[in-house]
Order: sequence, then C-alpha cells, then structure tokens
Amino acid sequence: MEALWISYFFHLKEQIRSKGFRITSVVISVVILGFLAYNHFSSNKDEVRVSVVNLSSYQIDEALLKKSIDGLTLFTKDEKDIKKEKKRIQDQDLDHLVVIQEKDSLPVLQYYYHRSPDPGVLYPFSAQLQQQYMAKVSAEHSLSNDVMNQLFQSIPVDETMLAKNNGSLGIVYVFIFLMYTFILMFGQGIAMSITGEKSTRVMEVMITKIKPIYMLFAKVLSNLTAGLIQVTIFFLSGYIGYLLGWIKSDQLSIVGFTFDLSQIDAPLVALFVFFFTCGYLVYALCFAALGSLISRTEDLGSVMGPVMVLVMGALFVGMKTLMDPTGGLVTFGTYFPFFSPIVAFSKYVLGEMTAGQLALSGSILVASILFIAYLASRIYVKGVMVYGEKFKWSNLKVMFAKEASNKTINS
Repeated sequence: MEALWISYFFHLKEQIRSKGFRITSVVISVVILGFLAYNHFSSNKDEVRVSVVNLSSYQIDEALLKKSIDGLTLFTKDEKDIKKEKKRIQDQDLDHLVVIQEKDSLPVLQYYYHRSPDPGVLYPFSAQLQQQYMAKVSAEHSLSNDVMNQLFQSIPVDETMLAKNNGSLGIVYVFIFLMYTFILMFGQGIAMSITGEKSTRVMEVMITKIKPIYMLFAKVLSNLTAGLIQVTIFFLSGYIGYLLGWIKSDQLSIVGFTFDLSQIDAPLVALFVFFFTCGYLVYALCFAALGSLISRTEDLGSVMGPVMVLVMGALFVGMKTLMDPTGGLVTFGTYFPFFSPIVAFSKYVLGEMTAGQLALSGSILVASILFIAYLASRIYVKGVMVYGEKFKWSNLKVMFAKEASNKTINS
C-alpha cells in the first residue's frame, strides 16, 4: 500500500504543477469573477430601445409606457422610416419596432424584434390600445361604463407552484456543466497519460517498480483530487464575488436559470461531492482501462468511442432533467450508473427525489463502481503488457480467456 500512496502523491504533484492545471484554474476563475462583475455593474443600466410608427387615430401615452417598461427609450418615427428601423434591429442598434395601423376602426399592431419577442414590451402597447378601443366602441353603442367594466372584467387566476426548489435550476445547470467538463478533461487525460507512458516505453520501467493495479488507482485517485481542488478554486472565485457584493442572492441567474443561493446547505454540498466523485470514478476507470489497451495515442479515438457516447448520453439526459424531471428516460437515468451521478443529483436539487430513491440510486452507483473497478483492474493489469497490436474489441475476450486458462493451469 505504501507504493500506492507514493505513486498517488507523485501523480497529484505532477497534475497540480502542470501548466494546463494552473492556466485552467486562473482563466476560469477570472471568467467567473468577470461574469459576476458584468452582471453586477450592468444590471441597472439595461436600456430598452423601441421605435414607434403610429399610422392610426389612436394615441400612445409615453409616460405610461415608461412606467411599465424599465429603461425604455422611445423613438417616434414616420412610415418612411420603417425600412431603416428594421435594418437597425438587424444591426442590433435598436431592440424593437412597433407599427400601429387601423383596420375597420380596430387597432392592429405589427411587432418587429431581432431574435426573441419580449412580452414585457408588447403588452403595455396592446393594453393602451385595447382601453382606447373599448372606450370608442362603448361610445358608439352608448354603453355605460358599468356595462363595459363588467364585460371586460378580468378573470382572477391564482397560480400556485407545487414543485419544490424551482429556483435551483441554476445549481443543476452548473453541476451538469462541471460534471461533463471534468469527466472529459480529467478522464481523457488519464487515458492519454497511460497511452503516452506505453508509447515512450516508460511503462516497462514503471512495472518493475510498482504493481500495475497500484498505478491504476494512484492515477485515477490523484486526478480525482486534482479535480476537486479545481472545483473548490472555482467556488472560491464565486465566493469572492459574493464578498465583493457582486452577487445578489435573489437575482443571480446562470444563462437564464435562477440560482437560489439559499438552497445551498451542508447536505447539498455533501451530495455534490458524493455524486461528483462517483460520476468521475465511473468514467475515469473506463478511460484508464481502455487507455491501457493501446500503445499509440492516435488510436485513442477508436477505443474511446463507446465511452464518449455514454458521456454525451449523460449530458443530454441531464439537460432533460431540467425540463422534465419525472419523465421515463430521466427515471431510467436515475438508476443507470453511467447517467445517475448527474440525473440523481439534479432531481434531488429540484425536489423530485425521496430519501429512499436517493439511497437506492446511490447504492446501485457504489456497487457499480466496485464492479467497474474490478473489471478495470483486470483489463489494466493485462492491457499494459500489450504492445504493437491494433486494438479490437475481440481482444478483450481473448485476454479474459487466457487469464481463465492460466488460473486453471496454476490450480
């Protein structure tokens, strides 16, 4: 076991001192702080630029619009300016264009925008015109104000969300992003490292000094530690932003998903570490075992294909969890060990998992990791001794058959 820890600390120091680790840590930390600073300093300066071309007999109350639309800057244009204003929207020099026409005394709105419509801009215009049209119709038909008010009385709607923790979609999004990034970065790094050691014949020297199985787990665990250190650095960057007052706990959002900081507590952090660790181990062991079967880095793509498909599948099912946490595919992913690290944690954060379901998913995941570790160690011990042969999946069957035959002879 002493050899295992010596190898573990050697690989950990090598990983932390590497230029890639340091550059990635600094760059992403700066990006996080920059993102928080941008959100903080630009949150109160958003300007909504709207041009209006009014070709009707109805009037627009600019003061009332400014009360309804935050940051509104209104430009009044003529009909001849419509083409020019459309071009300004395409060039993103203008946000919205509203053209008001009249058809059979009914106001008709034409609304132009760059890519996404904004109901918060359109509704105040339509509401003003609706009121004026109602007043006009009531005057024409001599209807009293009481009758008109009763006809257009709004139906009360009392909305109540029954799902829990909907404000934590940002936490789920960040977790999925971190898991996907670190599995690819550190998992593939392990495979490339092993293949590089074989191609340079360093592996032949190392095998005489330390057992292959110790080499496998030392490399996997040291990369896991390095990954957790890097995640901690990223969260510390966010915490610095919080201390600087750049994070408002009730307004923080990640690419449109709200990030409710009040949801972060000790159980959530513990589960984050558990599922992050388990998710990494599932794929890192696969990458290490398969990386040991080839001796040329250019063959990595062919042998890593199935694992990459599983990683992509985990990402897609994880994203689906954000929108449909109780769907059939997501339910399957909750217990499938290659998907469950992302899916189970996401469902827990969204409040869609009971303690029993969480325990069952975690138990299956841990048992699967032990089984994968057993298989990976068998493949790795044999694989590091194989040189020169082009990898074929049938080689695995031959390898295990030879191992069984040798055991029979030895017994």
